[in-house]
Amino acid sequence: MLSPKAAGLAAKNGYRNVKVNREGEPGWKKEEYPREVSAEFVKDGNVVLVDLRSADTAARGFLPRAVNIPFDKLKEYEAQLPEYRGAALVFYSDRDDDVLAALELVRDWEYTNATRFPNALEAWKAKGWELATGVLATTISYVKKVGPNEVGTGDFLKAVEDGSVLVVDARAPEEYEKGHFKGAVSLPAEGAAKRVAELPTEKPVYVHCSTGSRAEMLFDIAAGSGYKDLKILKANVSFAGHGSYKITD
Repeated sequence: MLSPKAAGLAAKNGYRNVKVNREGEPGWKKEEYPREVSAEFVKDGNVVLVDLRSADTAARGFLPRAVNIPFDKLKEYEAQLPEYRGAALVFYSDRDDDVLAALELVRDWEYTNATRFPNALEAWKAKGWELATGVLATTISYVKKVGPNEVGTGDFLKAVEDGSVLVVDARAPEEYEKGHFKGAVSLPAEGAAKRVAELPTEKPVYVHCSTGSRAEMLFDIAAGSGYKDLKILKANVSFAGHGSYKITD
């Protein structure tokens, strides 16, 4: 929804060679292409920043907040990574192949927001920021923060119980049929642009999926259509028989 509108604005302002990538970042993620982040995001974002270089190399200059996990030891750290599979993981190194392999590995571990920071040291210094030196941390510390467009797990479950909001399930229909929250409405993220008008405007809407990524896709579509009172649950949600479910951050 947002890209065609932006393309329309560009055309109105005289641009003639305008194209739209309709799948956008969600489509890019679905194809498992590597994504990149900015220096500002690394500096201020709620991220797990991983320096994949050797300890000796990294100690001569590294990004503040980084955790040193040499690439050849990354597999040993799976249990240390955040339980929340939507956590933002950012990898950097002096070897591009190591970064790409790290992204592939953590995708296999079902982390949906792993990215790379290319030319990290140069990009950092270009901003006028200083590198750190000495011994890097080797223990990952991560606390999930609820963003302005998100709802915490506790508030989400309370809303499910008291029915104060409409719960929208952004998973595929077959996933919904296998199990869903009481009173939840199925509105799959794929194809949501054609059905987004079904969302009510008279009550708040909480959107979830199995990890938060499809909920975010639906949120972007709805927000682009003017809906304001929406929040997403960024958590891992699974359902079992007899209506039982499990939510982990």
